[in-house]
Amino acid sequence: MRLTTRIIAVVAAICGIASVATACGNDIATEPRTSSDPVVVEINFSGDSVDPHGTKIEVPLGHGVELDVTADAAGEIHVHSDPEQSAAYGVGTTRISLGAFGIPGQYEVESHTLGKTIVTLEVK
Repeated sequence: MRLTTRIIAVVAAICGIASVATACGNDIATEPRTSSDPVVVEINFSGDSVDPHGTKIEVPLGHGVELDVTADAAGEIHVHSDPEQSAAYGVGTTRISLGAFGIPGQYEVESHTLGKTIVTLEVK
């Protein structure tokens, strides 16, 4: 009988330790996190014009940028980043992901097709 009592005590102690450890793990998992939602820039190409044209867009450091491009003709966007990026878009709507910007600075997004600066990304 004594052995049974000891086994029950040991099992109870292990269960108690496991539930405390699990509770600690849950507290860590529910701590608030900073938002890293991407900045979405809507770009519209129509004929020889683009909107926006020359606009400055603020991008929080570490956040990604996505370009939602609507165009009536296919073309290419060029980003003066490090490394530089180019992306083709087609007729209709195209989403282009530029990824996260981890270095502060200004990055021009331009249309080589039209020879125009679309936006300047100001990463801060």
